[in-house]
Order: sequence, then C-alpha cells, then structure tokens
Amino acid sequence: MRLNQYVGPANYSVEYFLTEANGWAEYLYSKGLILPPRLRAVWNYLDIKPGMLVLDVGCGRGEILVHCGLHNVQAVGIDYSPVALKLACYSIREIITTEKDFRIPGLVLGNAQWLPFPDNAFERVIMSDIVEHLYQSELESALREVHRILAPGGMLVVHTMPNLWYYRYGYPLFRLVQKLRGIQLPVDPRERYRFHEVHVNEQSPRSLNATLSRIGFSRWRVWLYDYRDYAGYPPIMRFAMRLLTRLPGVKQIFCDDIFAIAYK
Repeated sequence: MRLNQYVGPANYSVEYFLTEANGWAEYLYSKGLILPPRLRAVWNYLDIKPGMLVLDVGCGRGEILVHCGLHNVQAVGIDYSPVALKLACYSIREIITTEKDFRIPGLVLGNAQWLPFPDNAFERVIMSDIVEHLYQSELESALREVHRILAPGGMLVVHTMPNLWYYRYGYPLFRLVQKLRGIQLPVDPRERYRFHEVHVNEQSPRSLNATLSRIGFSRWRVWLYDYRDYAGYPPIMRFAMRLLTRLPGVKQIFCDDIFAIAYK
C-alpha cells in the first residue's frame, strides 16, 4: 500500500452532501432537525446523559450536533471538509434563531488522525459513515486517537456501510431478482452511486471487529442492523427483504449496515 493514499477534502462538494450523502433529503427539508433513519439509530445507541461531552468525528452536515444541542448536551464536531462545516454552521445558525435553550456545539476543521483534544476528554464519540472513507492505516490511526481522547468508561459508536459481504454475495442475488423484474442494475454495486470513489475501505463485520481488537478498547461489539422499511418495493419483495436482512445466518450477506460500540 502506498504511504500517500488519501481521499482529500476536495472530493466532498456541496453536490455530494446535498444530492448523495445519506440523509440529504431530510437535511434539505429540515436543516438537520429530522434525523435520517441511519443517524436515528446512531443517536439511540449513544445513550447520552446530561453533562456528557460528545465528539462527532466526520460530522458532515451536523445533524447529530443539532440534536445534541437540542438536548442541552455539549458537543463538538470535527471534519476536514470545509464544505461540511459550512453546512453544519448553517444548520446551527438556523436553530439558534428559533430555540432559546439550544446548546451551541463547537466546530473544528481538522483530520481524524490528529484530534486536537486532550486525553480523556469525551464521554461519547461518534464515527458515523467515516470508516469507509479512510484507508486502513488512516482508520487505525483515527481509532487510536479516539481511544486517547475518550474518558475512562467512555463509548465510541460506529456506523459504516456497505457491508462487504453483501456486495460480494447478497447483491448478485438481489441483482438477479431485479433483472427478472425487468430492472437492470450494474454488475458492480458501487456504480449505483455517483461519488463511489470516496469509499476506499469497505468493511465486513469480521474486518471491523479485527480492527477494533487492535486498538486497545476494553470491550467492543460489532453487529448488523437493517433500519430500512423498503417502502418503495412491491409488498412481496418488501417482505422478503425485511426477512433476509433479519434472519440469523442469512442477514450476514443481505444486511448492508454495520454498527459497533467500543468502550475505553
């Protein structure tokens, strides 16, 4: 692997955040007030208590920061994309004008591999949809930094997609079913997305578990969870997808979303 492998911040344009990055429709409608299902799941796993200090690594448009502020929790968002921070700042400014009790989060332009915070500073850290954007060496550096700045007993919540097992084994079967329905999908599932080149380190549950095991966390858990309702599919296919993404032994190749929790 080349030492200079790096996805630069210039890859993350306004168009990326407002037309493709998961949750863009909810963001355009609500300016961060409505969490998309993915972030709603992350929020529920955070188990935030009053007085906690929260860090969102790769905060993007800032939806989690907005919800921390609405719950009177002090949060900080860090992202190396100036575009992301401008969108997050816009969301925060919009909320300030209408919510008197809103706790204003901090925003930092920076890299996840060098977090500019003291040791043991945060009770909660979020890494939602950043893992797949970091090369493996970058990911491990970022996780070690997260471990450093987590308070003793503090918790990291991770979400990443796609599940590499779905791409390798589940998607070809899904593509075949869609072909029988007269719907043509590309052979490579990545080609369904315009900005797919920013995904450079797709995970499976096994690979993410192995990575977390090398960082020094006291305990961790990795699992698959499907939050989608498949509302756009015919009833029989909607039922089948809900079943396949939940059945033990089968969901490993049909569920596309990986979650993890790790404790210092």
